[in-house]
Amino acid sequence: NRFCSTFLAVTSGLAFVLLAGCGQINPTLRVGSALAGNWTFAPGSSTVLNLGFTQGAYETVSAVGRLQGTTCVTPQTNILLTGSVDANNNVTLVSIPFGGTTLTLKGQVAVNGKGMAAATWTFAGGACGALGTADVTATNYSTIGGTYQGTFVDKSSEQLPVSAFLQETTQPDQNGQFSISGTATFSSNTCFTEQPTVTSSLVTGNSLSMTYADPGSGAILKATGSFNSAASQLTIASWSITGGTCNGDTGTGTMTLE
Repeated sequence: NRFCSTFLAVTSGLAFVLLAGCGQINPTLRVGSALAGNWTFAPGSSTVLNLGFTQGAYETVSAVGRLQGTTCVTPQTNILLTGSVDANNNVTLVSIPFGGTTLTLKGQVAVNGKGMAAATWTFAGGACGALGTADVTATNYSTIGGTYQGTFVDKSSEQLPVSAFLQETTQPDQNGQFSISGTATFSSNTCFTEQPTVTSSLVTGNSLSMTYADPGSGAILKATGSFNSAASQLTIASWSITGGTCNGDTGTGTMTLE
């Protein structure tokens, strides 16, 4: 406005102090790289921490994790962690005690927020205290998204071409886990009369499971498997069909992002 322009012209030496009052907004100061998405932390043994970041905006970071491959806690126990990423991209996360145990995660976050070097975990006290301190490999798994082409092979070695459009959620649920929506097309296949649609799903770490329903035939397809960190290759370790003309059929498969 005229007053602001005139005032700044007269008091140019103080302009930087008055910018906010003249309708200008100073940029937000960012400290460290942001963290998001689906991660795993593993020391090279069968014990794995699957973790989803619920908030990773620089100074404040929070996540929900679940431990797999250990008897010190159930796989359904949510481990709630909070912490921060400092100006040098060092992250520290500390959990709320679970079963008397406190977990601390530390590492050096990559500039793009997609990797973490020199990661360690420390379990102290309680039932999981025996896991102690260890160097761990931190892996970020890209979001599953796009059209995947591949082949399902049934128990008779018959090959079934499949095309699926899949989209993973960008934010985890209250358990630190993600889900998928989408449809599948099985060309020249009589198992389904309409296009099957994902009705339930789960993505955690490198594991996935999907349930498809065909509204026409009532057939249900359940698939479980894993995927690579780039989410470009899905490996279906097991699928099965209940209902419809292919009831009882089972097999394996692979799918690749177009």
